[in-house]
Amino acid sequence: KLLINEVNPDNPGGGEDAEYIELFYTGRTRFDLQGYWLVLYNGKNSRAYQVLDLSGHHTDELGYFLVGSSTMSPAPMIGLPPNTIQNGADAVALYYSNTTLYAVNMAVTAEGLVDAVVYTSRMPEKADQLVKVLVPGQSILYENDSHSTEDESLSRCHSLSTKLQSSFQVTMVTPLGENSCSSSSAPVPPAIRISELCLAGSTTPHRFVELEGKPGTSLGGLSLVFFLGKEGKARASIPLRGIIGATGLFTFALDGGHGHDGTNLTSKDISATNEGSSAIAVYRTSLIPGGTKATSENLVDALVYTCEPSKAGGHLDFLGPSYAVPCKDDRPMSLSRCACGNASAELQFAISDPTPGLQNSCPQDAFAVDLHLCLLTPNCSTWILHHRRMLKSLGRVLVSSLEEKCSCGVSELYLQGLNLTCVDSLVKVWGQVWARQLEQQQSIETWCQGFLARPHTFSVDDRVLKTSPECIAPGNAPSVSHSTASFQGWEIALFVMGSLLLMFFVVSLAFYFIKRHPQNYTNIEMNDRGEIAADF
Repeated sequence: KLLINEVNPDNPGGGEDAEYIELFYTGRTRFDLQGYWLVLYNGKNSRAYQVLDLSGHHTDELGYFLVGSSTMSPAPMIGLPPNTIQNGADAVALYYSNTTLYAVNMAVTAEGLVDAVVYTSRMPEKADQLVKVLVPGQSILYENDSHSTEDESLSRCHSLSTKLQSSFQVTMVTPLGENSCSSSSAPVPPAIRISELCLAGSTTPHRFVELEGKPGTSLGGLSLVFFLGKEGKARASIPLRGIIGATGLFTFALDGGHGHDGTNLTSKDISATNEGSSAIAVYRTSLIPGGTKATSENLVDALVYTCEPSKAGGHLDFLGPSYAVPCKDDRPMSLSRCACGNASAELQFAISDPTPGLQNSCPQDAFAVDLHLCLLTPNCSTWILHHRRMLKSLGRVLVSSLEEKCSCGVSELYLQGLNLTCVDSLVKVWGQVWARQLEQQQSIETWCQGFLARPHTFSVDDRVLKTSPECIAPGNAPSVSHSTASFQGWEIALFVMGSLLLMFFVVSLAFYFIKRHPQNYTNIEMNDRGEIAADF
């Protein structure tokens, strides 16, 4: 994944000509930055004062990418005028999106957010709105000038987790190089992470959490914590023991388990609730008392889930994105960590069949179903102005419709490459729906045919849409219907012919007046024959 690795917003003296922001790709190889954006926010008004589109650029061979003052050394990949990066309280945010256009003076947003750092060089200054949106539940970073008399920076030293302020510490500057962290604080990938959470229905007893890591890794000193409800408080905590097996997986059965304080674990401890989000988290500590509020301190990994997407978030926002699951379903069902199929490189969770101790059952492009929809809407203004939000809402509606008809266990991660355009009250949607196996692919194809077979209306963010069989646009990209295309062709042809006729008339009129009224009469001998020719 791509991370903000180092931020140096303030230099000694008044030159401010060695400021920089360093990005780092954890794969430690050349990485294409297509679709990534770097946005700098002003803490006083919480609006963007600098926006950089990173498309067309790439990291160096070690995974580093430098944006900084054009006069600094080593030379940055993107040069900025001196004193561009503000000293704070401000923020640096990294986004990924192929649809949203980020712009100067826009309000701070979490849409497409990959990573962020909110910082200040002066202790009294705050940026509460930036913290709330970009790194909720955390504290602003302070670039303490007491670390060294030389230049210094905020460097990632404690973890490779995104949007985690505690990952950074003040160090010596190291542009395009390994961060100058103490040996004990060098960032390393999480040794343990959550691979699968089984949320089995009431008719089956199989509930488990599956962790993954390097074979032989000890689980000692870690706790598995369950958060439930709107307040985001710990309901139960289990100290972990044992080691990761040869397969790289460790499966922990939940039913009949006990918390460290003797609390019995029940299905309510892990079930999705319609009263906010629930979460499971792994912490680097052996003691998390019940009733403790969720925190990013000592956090190793977390999974947030809900059965009411509209009520997601709240006190568990900072743990990670919230994944929607069915509220009432008796089928065995899991949330499994899967590759998301795009360049964001961040693994996400998808609804799947339970696979304890086995490779996760994830949607695959080998079982992809092409999706081409043409929908009628009263007007296009909302779809154009709020493209990303409406696209996400439409995705949720499509997944809900699909799950309602086929009950085949799908979530938003199954939609790949979804995009839309809206022209003349016509919303054209294209993309793919992936499946886990052939049977699920056939169910998705049946739903798709039924969805388009008869006209019906449905709502997306209170905007009414209507499907119509005559409005289907086949192909791999958005197209228009035959009648619309033909009508536009006649418009173009008539316009061209009218333009040519008008041009011919203007040229003929100009030629007539030139012949009729020559500018230099002293060199022209007029006679009767010449006058007749001129008149003609």
